[in-house]
Amino acid sequence: MWVELKNYQEKAVGKMKDEVNELLESEENKICIFKSPTGSGKTLMMAEMLMRLCDSRIDNKRLSFIWIAVNKLHDQSRNSLKKYYENKGLGLKCSYYEDLEDRRIKENEILFLNWASINKKDNIYVRANERDNNLSSVIERTKEAGRTIILIIDESHRNAETNISQDLIKEMTPKVTIEVSATPQLKGVFHGVEVGLKDVKDEGMIKNEIVINPEFENYRFDKKLADKTADELVVEAGLKKRVELAKKYKEEGSDVNPLMLIQIPDAKKGLVDKKDSIIKLLAKYGITTENRKLAIYLSDKDNKVNLDNIEKNDNEVEVMIFKQAIAVGWDCPRASILVLFREWKSIVFSIQTIGRIMRMPEWHHYKDQSLNVGYVYTSLNDIGIAEDITKDYIAPLSKYQKK
Repeated sequence: MWVELKNYQEKAVGKMKDEVNELLESEENKICIFKSPTGSGKTLMMAEMLMRLCDSRIDNKRLSFIWIAVNKLHDQSRNSLKKYYENKGLGLKCSYYEDLEDRRIKENEILFLNWASINKKDNIYVRANERDNNLSSVIERTKEAGRTIILIIDESHRNAETNISQDLIKEMTPKVTIEVSATPQLKGVFHGVEVGLKDVKDEGMIKNEIVINPEFENYRFDKKLADKTADELVVEAGLKKRVELAKKYKEEGSDVNPLMLIQIPDAKKGLVDKKDSIIKLLAKYGITTENRKLAIYLSDKDNKVNLDNIEKNDNEVEVMIFKQAIAVGWDCPRASILVLFREWKSIVFSIQTIGRIMRMPEWHHYKDQSLNVGYVYTSLNDIGIAEDITKDYIAPLSKYQKK
């Protein structure tokens, strides 16, 4: 499939390429920030930028790349870039550590790693060994072959500022480090490119706003009611909204099946695990794992159910239960509704919390404005807004929720 860049993406790719080329000429090692909202297509823009950076160089610089991400996000990024380059019939080679030939990173090759694999001294990629095949020696051999290393830190806000991570970056001595995030953390950096939230909205890549508890403004909550009743209230509201949105997609001539996400708290000692009660509650509404309308995405090996092709717009899954597993990097643009429960007591909505329901499934806005909105339903009493771009994204709470 050929992907045509949006106007803001084309501009950002061009600016990033120019910025990195300028930093490559510096005598010192430099850091470049690429700040772009969740849902703007950061990985796509980086894939295109790296390809153009390598293409038709006139300065004889030979580039090799290391791409580091959190958790399993490096797998997702590697697969996305590999697919993108294969569709274009050209591009960079996307490799894991085990794929490296001659124990070095070749020209126009990206080595994908996750932080967990390199941030411990006794890890196989870091520790010295008889074959001299650790990361330090791979980097050394790559440089000895006359190649310049560029480091990409994906979703950098999660790890880039820790002491261990900073030490690792220094050991790699990349010529240019590119920090990619919606909420960058590296301090004292004066080079970079920022994609504006308005530009991403205007081109239909993300929703216009997130609303919290719509239609609840006149609801009177009885504090004496059991938690189960509060849970059922928000689940029922979310499911009702999901059916409403599904109908509206059909009216727009779209086959998108909107997905409702339910984020449950981590199990705590002395408390009943929320998962079982929610599964039981959803069954009342005819949503089960057996009929493939319910998916489960938890960290336990046995708790990943009906996830195959869940990101496809016409997938049959209607509801997915998760904890923290998809807090960063997970991409399913048909996700439109997020349900949160009050075991948290309070929550600060950050860009990472709401990022899962920000994307537009077909990369454009619809005539029916209700399809251009993300919906959060919660029984939480105390809701705060993080001081990042979230405050410009969530509709005023007073409009939708009373104390």
